[in-house]
Amino acid sequence: MENRVYIDSRDLGLQVKKENANSTIIDIARRANVTNITVSRVFNQPHLVKSETREKILSIAKELNYVPNAFAQGLKKNSSRIIGVVTSSTYNPFYSHLIQTVSRIARNKGYQIMLFDTDDSEAAEKLAIQTLFSYQACGILLSAVRDDKAYSPAYLDLADVYRIPLVLIDRDIYGKKLSGVFLNNIEIGVRAGRFLAEQPEQRLLIVGGPEDSEITKDRTAGIMGALIGNNKQVEIIYGDYKFDSQEQALRNLLSDKERWPQYIVGLNGIITLGAMSICNQLNIYNQIKFFSIDTPPYCESYGQRIPGIYHNTVLLGEKAAEILFKLIEKPKNMQTPLREYVPGELTV
Repeated sequence: MENRVYIDSRDLGLQVKKENANSTIIDIARRANVTNITVSRVFNQPHLVKSETREKILSIAKELNYVPNAFAQGLKKNSSRIIGVVTSSTYNPFYSHLIQTVSRIARNKGYQIMLFDTDDSEAAEKLAIQTLFSYQACGILLSAVRDDKAYSPAYLDLADVYRIPLVLIDRDIYGKKLSGVFLNNIEIGVRAGRFLAEQPEQRLLIVGGPEDSEITKDRTAGIMGALIGNNKQVEIIYGDYKFDSQEQALRNLLSDKERWPQYIVGLNGIITLGAMSICNQLNIYNQIKFFSIDTPPYCESYGQRIPGIYHNTVLLGEKAAEILFKLIEKPKNMQTPLREYVPGELTV
């Protein structure tokens, strides 16, 4: 039979420490023999507490694994100092650079960012907004999962109830008259179309987002309008913003050499990158030219410079933050929505 020896930790002079995950300022006050108010001041107004007392309280707080509850503090002050950023894709450089800019500006003003990536899910977007409402966020920047005219999420009415400023980025929600920063998508399309009209290639393929997307509609209409009278042959593939649903349609098209485009026009950077990747897999990358609206991720890092209409995402972030903080600081003075349009730059 196996022999087992059981040793009580007390026999070794050890004290088993119990985790204090739920410690409160009351526990700290009792141990430090001070009032609850004194403990609270250490974490909120430390300059009002003597250094000796402050160090004692912080030492006990560390021993008890106490962490100040920012949420509870926010409820007491009716302000959490949280700025919510809800975007459909943090992978897309269009949003990642913008978020970095907003985060820097918010931090300099004493706010913190709470970031949500909805991955184009309406349910995830709804949950993200509800979470920010529950945290009493001071303001929300939102790039919605959809930009068709039928999209009218119910949570927008709650934003008015909670009086939380909500500023749109890039994608508009129609009929709501919300503040936001946008791109002039018809102008983008026209400028792209003018560039393509000057090129000798005749067969063009436009790869866009959802067919009912107002961004896709406007950019496509701008391109087609600028191509009138140039005898270009244009095909269009619709799908989603992430290029998931366009992939098979593009592979099918490229399987027929007679239909190969001479130019592929991606209506956002992710779509362009997806088309480039497929052409590379099929060993026809060098036989097709590309034009992109917004930067395809990481292309320049690999020496690939794609002509396109590119936007200053730092400027977009600055404009979005400027509008949001105006609404936070002077909400009663803003009777009409604040809307900015940021121009793109043709890069060849």
